[in-house]
Amino acid sequence: MNCTHTTVHRRPEAEIAAVSKAADAAGKAVPAGRPRFCRRHHHGRAAAALLLLMSFETVDTVAATAEVPDVERKLQQRLEKFPEADANGDGVVTEQEARAHQKKQKPGKAIERGATSSGESTPTHANVRYGPHERNVLDGWRAPGDGPTPVLVFFHGGSFKAGDKSAVLARPIFSPCLAAGITVVSANYRFSSDAPFPAPMRDGARVVQFVRAKAREWNIDPSRIAVSGTSAGATMALWIALHDDLADPSGDEIARQSSRVTCASPHRGTAGLEIEYFKQHAGVTRLGGALFQLFGAQSQAEFEQPDKRALAREASPLIHATRDDPPLFLTYAGDPAEAPFKADAAQSAWIHHVALGLPLKSRYDALGLGCEFYYQSKPAATDAEIAFLKRHLLNAPRAER
Repeated sequence: MNCTHTTVHRRPEAEIAAVSKAADAAGKAVPAGRPRFCRRHHHGRAAAALLLLMSFETVDTVAATAEVPDVERKLQQRLEKFPEADANGDGVVTEQEARAHQKKQKPGKAIERGATSSGESTPTHANVRYGPHERNVLDGWRAPGDGPTPVLVFFHGGSFKAGDKSAVLARPIFSPCLAAGITVVSANYRFSSDAPFPAPMRDGARVVQFVRAKAREWNIDPSRIAVSGTSAGATMALWIALHDDLADPSGDEIARQSSRVTCASPHRGTAGLEIEYFKQHAGVTRLGGALFQLFGAQSQAEFEQPDKRALAREASPLIHATRDDPPLFLTYAGDPAEAPFKADAAQSAWIHHVALGLPLKSRYDALGLGCEFYYQSKPAATDAEIAFLKRHLLNAPRAER
């Protein structure tokens, strides 16, 4: 939301009188014998008054403009904490959407957040660059301990159009990870407005490769890496976890590293991005702009063209699931019985819904793979995610040094 507005206020009488007085001073002296409010003098006086009033309104415009960044920051924070506030799914929360979402929340309901101390919030490694783009930066929080630690890599949400790596500080898993001896890394990645798929997903995979390349320098274990995320970041984490290894033997030192992970704990990430997937499992036919814009389409009609459909299929984590994939810890909104939705339902009603995760759970069951699966009427225990990460990261075989 990049806009400014001018607020026109009704001026107090004293202020109007001051403007009138200043206008008199600005006008030429009235010759003797000429009526003071003759037409020519009145026009000159009015013009001067208008200029002064315009200068007052300019001040108002500047003040309003100065408020915009703060408003945008607060709206962005709401999007990070509550992705469902983005009612039309365009990746941006407007003031109207924020007010509507706030009204829906129960009075006194606590905001989900981690118990982050001021010391924990300062990264051990801040704004480390892992690629050439300005958004290719990450933060790392080293867990206490002498030996090489496992790592949790987190990707923020925001419909692939917004968000920031600082979102990890609000996640309930952040502090428990550090306390358990698991180092945490959180990364930014290119938005769809910077470059469409596969750019954001490739950035995420490169973060895993970068962390692995830093193993000796950062004293971390390259054989014990997990990925997590919320909303768009959850779909990215799933894509990385299920995709074949993206290591490139002919690439640079980072690209030569494996992109495979030990386990994944994504939250509210759809397992499919094809329009057929949304129709079949959620019953919807109208998509939000953020979905088709991820693939460089400017409309849903363009998104339905064969070349875009092929991209959406490649971006769907579910099609990459094979028997050698890592264990998953998945959480979703809603209950299975709520689907299907109305064909034209708002994207915010279904994009994080359990209906979009059930096919992946079924696939994992068929493959005989571990998948902890939670939703509204079957919620995860408070310590379930950290227990999952401990089981797979702290008890996993360690890499030879």
